[in-house]
Amino acid sequence: MHVLNLQATAVVAKNSIAFVEQVFSLYEARRPLVTVKNEAQAENLSGITIDRCIVPEEQSGWFAAQHALIHDDLPAQVTYTSGTEGQPKGILLTYANLADAAERIIEQMQMTADIREYVGVPATFSFGMARYRAISAVGGRAYLSPRGFDPLELARMLAAGEVNALSAVPTLLRILLSAPEVIGEAGQHLRWMEIGSQHMTAEEKRRVRELFPHALIVQHYGLTEASRSTFLQVSDAPMDLLGSVGRPIGRTEVQLSTDSRIRIRGPHVAKSRIDADGLHDLLDSDGWLQTNDLGHMRDGHLFFDGRADDLINCGGLKIVPDQLEERIRSRLEPGAQIAVAKIPDAQRGEGILVAVQTDPSGTKRMHDVAMAALRDMGIEAGSSLQVMAVDAIPVTGTGKVQRSVLAAQFISQRPAAGPTDTHLPAGKINDVVSLFKHEFPGQTVQPEDTFESLGGDSLHYIQFSLSFEQRFGPLPMGWEKLSASDLQRHIGTGSKSIWRQLESITFARAFFIVCIVALHTDAFVYSPNWGAAYFLVLLAGYSVTRFQLPEIIRTGSIRTLLGTIQHVAIPTILIVAFLQLVTRKFELSQLLLISNFLDPETLKGFLFYFIEIYTQLLLLAALMFSFARVRESFRVRPLISALVLLAAAVAFRQVVEMLWDADYNYRRTPWNYAWAFSLGIVLAIANDLRTRLLALAVSIVLALFFWGPTTAAFYVGGGCALVLFVRAFSVPAPAKVVISEIAGASLFIFLSHEVMISIVTKLFGENKPWLSLILAIAAGVALTHMYAWSKRRFVRLVSWAQ
Repeated sequence: MHVLNLQATAVVAKNSIAFVEQVFSLYEARRPLVTVKNEAQAENLSGITIDRCIVPEEQSGWFAAQHALIHDDLPAQVTYTSGTEGQPKGILLTYANLADAAERIIEQMQMTADIREYVGVPATFSFGMARYRAISAVGGRAYLSPRGFDPLELARMLAAGEVNALSAVPTLLRILLSAPEVIGEAGQHLRWMEIGSQHMTAEEKRRVRELFPHALIVQHYGLTEASRSTFLQVSDAPMDLLGSVGRPIGRTEVQLSTDSRIRIRGPHVAKSRIDADGLHDLLDSDGWLQTNDLGHMRDGHLFFDGRADDLINCGGLKIVPDQLEERIRSRLEPGAQIAVAKIPDAQRGEGILVAVQTDPSGTKRMHDVAMAALRDMGIEAGSSLQVMAVDAIPVTGTGKVQRSVLAAQFISQRPAAGPTDTHLPAGKINDVVSLFKHEFPGQTVQPEDTFESLGGDSLHYIQFSLSFEQRFGPLPMGWEKLSASDLQRHIGTGSKSIWRQLESITFARAFFIVCIVALHTDAFVYSPNWGAAYFLVLLAGYSVTRFQLPEIIRTGSIRTLLGTIQHVAIPTILIVAFLQLVTRKFELSQLLLISNFLDPETLKGFLFYFIEIYTQLLLLAALMFSFARVRESFRVRPLISALVLLAAAVAFRQVVEMLWDADYNYRRTPWNYAWAFSLGIVLAIANDLRTRLLALAVSIVLALFFWGPTTAAFYVGGGCALVLFVRAFSVPAPAKVVISEIAGASLFIFLSHEVMISIVTKLFGENKPWLSLILAIAAGVALTHMYAWSKRRFVRLVSWAQ
């Protein structure tokens, strides 16, 4: 840091020719200047000593004075950033900085003394004053309108030959594009145009050059600290590059940091900012200015991807507000006033706010349009999308949207979350949205949300379907893809029969968890070769593919899968911790859910190796689907991708088994069960007779490969046939309730059954197999409901605390 108290003259900012003349006068005198809002501000500038404050007169019309560019490396002026987010910064620019930027725009626009420009940007802004500087340097003339940017006046002056150039920011140009007939034939008389650095779509630029077909149009990208860093020749740029902001010219250099932020170096870049402590370096040791703008390069051209602090991270998906605005505008009538900002979202971290200049009745249509635009981007926003009607979109003087102002306005209008937002007592659930809120505590639920978009998994599926049918009657097939409003309309349309459709996967889950517990309690031996645990792992792969993979592919986010991992891991860890406290047998590996890799003979207490393997496989699936190429492969070639994954899982198991003797832990490893998980993915993807027959053949071959002609192979093969060819079958409503309760409680049944065996043995002095089986099932169902109730209470308390 260099300590310096800058001596300068203050000039009150007025969009006036007198202001321009005062600035040039101070330039000629080599007197540093700073623009201020008023005289009072001049008395409170940090780090600057003001000798006097000049208040220019109001003056419009033509500016024709000629002033050569100054190349001295001396302080010229302190310019404050626009301050769209946070406090403005005082940037110290030298004469050399200003001259380099002016020379490059003169070269790019091929400006001559013939230029007579309608300056559509206030002279008080960096872009506006830069136009007067360049025009004066070439001996041209600049016109300042008494009414600011006036399209009718511009059209008249173009038609009359009074002006032949225009400088404007995209916000002003959109006014012309919304009513191109105002300019009409007069647009053919424009020879030069410079467009400021706000985001502008390729389509908008194409329409601008159609409106002004003979003009040499240049767009620049830059900041107050680094004006005109890149240039795009809009006039002749190909369509694939028209969306860029051009390339660096002269001694300017542009590159991207590792996190895609734009870095700039060159003689036009300011070296210092100023505050009460003096001057501070803006550049790193190599002379690079690190910006807060995001971008990417293609064919030597820079594409602006928005500001890093505006970027919306919605459940792991990055959304650039400018790009979303572009897609929304393409679906609306010309001139629609919208803006996108990020807002807090309990479910996805950050949500999407679309502000629209309309009355409240227009928000429904805007919500539909925005949702469609997001789907085009591969994003299923669900409840994270909010729409707000505003009287006007807040912008800075140069037309930059103040997104933080919109976000603050939305938050101030949003009612504080009360108990009913995160938890509804069962007795108060009288519509489908309320049921969704009850079953997904802590999440914001909108009528357009579906079971899939809210992150539902296989256990949630069973619990939700039970709750729904107990209150509203039968559910339609494929209900998990229907919105809450669609399900609401379905109520009352189903049969009044006591028979209900029981899905085969629900029956299989209940059947095989009972088989496992029965084997451990000695109630009965379903198979001396086992197989039930493998089939439950198979159902895990099936459920991930059916309920979560579509959402993962649509959004590119594994959020829903991570949610399932939490639903399995958290209660397991809680129960393990509780049992370790009660028995005073502490094992860190069990709390970390990795004890399955160890010799069980060396461990103490209750072991839950199956849940550990289950969780590890889900983690591996989440890792796999976090790669875009994997998601794309499953989107384009789902069955082939699943079969390749299955083959890889089988091969990997065989190779590892040859290299690692896992007899010591009874092969309780994720790779020993990965083939079953992958087979479940194949079964879920098979959706017609041909692919189902193929999937069944693969299932039988693998069952025989691993177990030979045993009962285990029969159970797994028969279960696969059931899932593939019998989607659901009819059972009495009470039977469905019982079977679904057992299936939905399978996690807690497994976690509690060894404890129940121990309790029964202590009470009776010996194990009572059938009593242990019944009590284990009952305890698992009870624990499932207790945990769900406790979770809702916890979410409710957290909501109140916030």
